[in-house]
Amino acid sequence: MIAQKTRYALRSLLYLVEEGGGGPVQLARIASSQNVPPKYLELIMLDLKKTGLVKSIRGPKGGYVLARPPEAISFGEIVRTMEGPIALVSCASVNYYAPCGDCHDEATCAIRRAFAVLRDQSTAVLDSISLAQGAEWEERLAPREPLVHQA
Repeated sequence: MIAQKTRYALRSLLYLVEEGGGGPVQLARIASSQNVPPKYLELIMLDLKKTGLVKSIRGPKGGYVLARPPEAISFGEIVRTMEGPIALVSCASVNYYAPCGDCHDEATCAIRRAFAVLRDQSTAVLDSISLAQGAEWEERLAPREPLVHQA
């Protein structure tokens, strides 16, 4: 499972795509629209800024903007920013490897191998989904106002 912090980050970045239109969006607006506690969102946005996913613009018309086009930011990058490694066991992690201590021979450990396959497939899927695609999905799946037919 991903942490609530990661879901808030994903939702906030999708909101920047949908509502930002390239201009800055104030933190309070993001927080209220996404139902995220503002102080918690400040910490999340700081993490996203440190890793180059968003930029902050100062001033009365300031706020946050994406640092790159939404097509160039993947769900995988966001998840790794907020969560760290995608691998569910440390012995299957590429960047954060640590021996698990449970197996006698990692080279023949079926559990390690299974979780490495899961890591690779999960990473491939998350890396293939951009913020632009996620925003498009949300737009298509959003409930629409029913058309009113006049007689």
